[in-house]
Amino acid sequence: MNTARRNRKRARIIQLRKRLFLSGTVIAVLIVMLFTIIGLKDVNATNNSDNPMYKYYTSYEIQPGDTLTSIAQKYTVNSNVSISEYIREVKKNNNLVSDRITSGNYIVISYYSDEYK
Repeated sequence: MNTARRNRKRARIIQLRKRLFLSGTVIAVLIVMLFTIIGLKDVNATNNSDNPMYKYYTSYEIQPGDTLTSIAQKYTVNSNVSISEYIREVKKNNNLVSDRITSGNYIVISYYSDEYK
């Protein structure tokens, strides 16, 4: 009977060791996956900063049919600026209280380039 008890105890210890090994392996794989995902995010952030965008200002003559939205759509290409943010900035820089603009007038607008001038 004593040997039967020892055998059961050994079997439980072996089962426990297997479970611990399996748990450790799963945790190690999850940690590797986590660091891989974090590393990929860092690579994407680095790639975006490899080509920085520079912001410049220029005078723009308003053409017939132009709206602040159409101007914003032209000059926010390849930038991280939303159209509504761009329009707010143009209105602030030009002291505009409404979205109405008149052709022939000039406004100061910003544009973005990856070239440093």
